[in-house]
Amino acid sequence: MRSLIGMKSLIEGQVWVIDPFLNKANYKSLIRSYCDADIEMLHVNNKDMKPLMADTDMSYRVKSIEHFPPIYESIEKHLNIKLPERQSNLAMQYKRFMRDDSYDLHAEDKRIYGEWVYIMYLTNETDGRIIFPSEQDHISSDGFVEMQEMFDITFAPQTVSYTPKANTCVVMKTGIAHMVEPCSGRRDSIAGWPGFIPSSKR
Repeated sequence: MRSLIGMKSLIEGQVWVIDPFLNKANYKSLIRSYCDADIEMLHVNNKDMKPLMADTDMSYRVKSIEHFPPIYESIEKHLNIKLPERQSNLAMQYKRFMRDDSYDLHAEDKRIYGEWVYIMYLTNETDGRIIFPSEQDHISSDGFVEMQEMFDITFAPQTVSYTPKANTCVVMKTGIAHMVEPCSGRRDSIAGWPGFIPSSKR
């Protein structure tokens, strides 16, 4: 896969970081539309709702949003790929992590989520890293063990992490194990699974 200026490989063939991700005008447009707006969001967590896959600890806020073409255009340009047409609201969502929110070790099943996952960060952070553990370093929960029985999960050759930075995007292949550490403050992002397949079409 060719590499453009502004993109680096975090895990060869599996995880990339694009920095900067959008031009300033498009980035500021997202800030105004979401970060600076009073938006009602759904609190996603494994205490009050049934998980789509296995039961792993998670807590964050989410709202489905209208398609914002520059996000797909930047991913496609930098990775030299063509993303599928949007089939679900999960293809593009506004997410917000508040203090102490996190997401325990998990992965996505390609048969459900498609091939790609992306997270565009809207805010600078000092903690709340996204971590890709090696098989040797990972610590399994009951939910993660259940996932491993459901589909193939890969690990980083060596544990690596990324601390969120405004106007950057982490793009990864589905199936790789990752987790999000607790945040000490608020984090805003746009994230999604472009190839997510609704249950009615599986």
